[in-house]
Amino acid sequence: MNISSTEAKLFTIRCDISQATQLQDVMQIAVVTDTIPVAKRIFDLFHYPYQLHSIIISYDLRKFFNKNFNNSITS
Repeated sequence: MNISSTEAKLFTIRCDISQATQLQDVMQIAVVTDTIPVAKRIFDLFHYPYQLHSIIISYDLRKFFNKNFNNSITS
């Protein structure tokens, strides 16, 4: 199985967001990365090789935003 650098970075971002959304007192998530194009692919639902990561991240973020209307994310 070959894993690209982009896929590994997306997986790392996915895991970090998932973990952050599970914490009770977290009201803001900041995505800090040196690879902005990778972070932008999170929200690109038309980039099929990375669609699974996008779906899971979107699901976790929806739960995070539904917990409190003051919750936010920045990049």
